[in-house]
Amino acid sequence: MTDTKLLIVADDLTGGLDTGVQFARQGITVRVVMDPDPAGEWTRTQAQVLVAVSETRHMPPEEAYQTVYGIISAGRQAGIPYFYKKTDSALRGNIGAELDAALKASGAEALAFLPAYPAMNRVTVDGRHYIDGVPVAQSAFGRDTFNPVMESDVSKLIASQTDTPVALDEVSGKGILVLNARTDEDLREAGLRLSKNRRLTVSAGCAGFAAFLPDLLGLQKGEAPGNFDLGDGLLVISGSLNPATRRQIEYAQNSGFVRICPKPGQGTASGGPIAWQDSGKWVILDSSDLDHEEKAFCAYMSGKGMDCGEARVLIAAYLAELLAEILAGTDTSEQDPCSNLHKETVMIIGGDTLLSCLSRLGCKELEPLAELFPGVVLSRYRAGEKERLLISKSGGFGGRSLLTDLRKMMETAANTTTMTGGDL
Repeated sequence: MTDTKLLIVADDLTGGLDTGVQFARQGITVRVVMDPDPAGEWTRTQAQVLVAVSETRHMPPEEAYQTVYGIISAGRQAGIPYFYKKTDSALRGNIGAELDAALKASGAEALAFLPAYPAMNRVTVDGRHYIDGVPVAQSAFGRDTFNPVMESDVSKLIASQTDTPVALDEVSGKGILVLNARTDEDLREAGLRLSKNRRLTVSAGCAGFAAFLPDLLGLQKGEAPGNFDLGDGLLVISGSLNPATRRQIEYAQNSGFVRICPKPGQGTASGGPIAWQDSGKWVILDSSDLDHEEKAFCAYMSGKGMDCGEARVLIAAYLAELLAEILAGTDTSEQDPCSNLHKETVMIIGGDTLLSCLSRLGCKELEPLAELFPGVVLSRYRAGEKERLLISKSGGFGGRSLLTDLRKMMETAANTTTMTGGDL
């Protein structure tokens, strides 16, 4: 049997981290497990909260269902009493299939789904999901290259992948229960209603509702992790084409960051060196020099004989190879602004890129430590014999000035004292 009280299943790594950190910031032990094995050995990890990353967002619905069902079944067999299906806050991926799998594998009568994340301006009103006041299907996520969201009505979106009954704003029914929320207080009150009706065995949503689960489930809190020395430099690895990230990179470049768009083969063992442009410590390795919407990227890659799915995998793998070389200190060129960045903090943007980078480094488990900004997570991981700090975020999170705000925070901390959990 395990000491774990809650198993979270996330369909991508950045989402698993931004949800797991909601517990870590309250002093609850959390581990994020990549590629959980079917035998369930990962359930032996000692932590109150386990986050299993299923990487099911890009799978066919039937495969996503089987994967999620298997993970929750393993958790249930290990004696874990509570389950949370973490979904994308913009409703990308196999929402219906994965909620159905979580419900059936848990053995519960009902699964409450609270997709709102008010802190990120993502709310659910009258059963419809909105991003910054715009119905999600009409937002940038409706034009997502890999997982476009075609329906704003949450119940209809779920029903497109499952025959399980869906009810709106009910807490005592059976099946999948979609609950509205405009504010954090709405989420808290919904959680209290669910607790009263014994509907918290299995629930679903994003980091928004997850933040209230420690109190609702009676998890044991302690002191939040602290004493983080982030240094005075940042290497940003971006594999995201989301418009939010594109705006952040453009703003950061105009504010003093060096933006480099390496071409495939440059900087790797089989290719020539990257023409580094500066000797500063605030550097962005950007996956694309296309300053257009994602459709332009797909058209460009189509001209190269690749579909968007193939391009996504190749770009992530290429960025991972570059990062591995930088961290190993293999490029010692005097023109390389990253030659010493293996001593500094790395930030990775985009779930696919994050997974590829950590897999390349041989990392299988992470410990979320703190939330630097909403959706921006500081974690600790081990690669070989070394422990390193890592900052990550989903491509769609954050305002235009996020990267420069992060730089200011790090510079301020470097000029004063080591950052602690309380400072964040």
